[in-house]
Amino acid sequence: MDDQPPIDAFAVWAEAEGQARPLLMIGLTLARLFDDIVVPYQTGEPFFVDGVPVKGKELKRIKILRAMPGLSNSLALFNRTLHSGDPKLQQIYGDQYHTRLEAILRQRTEDVTGQIIKAYDRAIKPSIKDYLPRREELIGMAAKVFVEAMKSLGGA
Repeated sequence: MDDQPPIDAFAVWAEAEGQARPLLMIGLTLARLFDDIVVPYQTGEPFFVDGVPVKGKELKRIKILRAMPGLSNSLALFNRTLHSGDPKLQQIYGDQYHTRLEAILRQRTEDVTGQIIKAYDRAIKPSIKDYLPRREELIGMAAKVFVEAMKSLGGA
């Protein structure tokens, strides 16, 4: 079994004004992360996190997380208990959903927000006007910058 997760497994955890609970998206590819979150966030455009329309200035906090080994198993066990476990456990898991989910994410992901923004700044931002026609090329370049940043930190 490979100890390294694919670089294409990301989550976003955001806290926004007017939202009582954190906004969460799990299972994003690198391309979708850039398309749906990073590019609009960096360019000041509105975007959606967990189905909620937001603008970057409305966010109190945003974290981009990279999956580490065991994330999918931990999420599967959590969801299995939540949906088909003992009714008492289902109630507890439901009441503590965000707290438990945050604990899983803290244990099974790493915060790569800085490295993703650095990849955007170096590979995509200089050509942002050509983002759509050159999307695949620019995301590929950003992926290379991200991988190099992670290697320099000892995380890839």
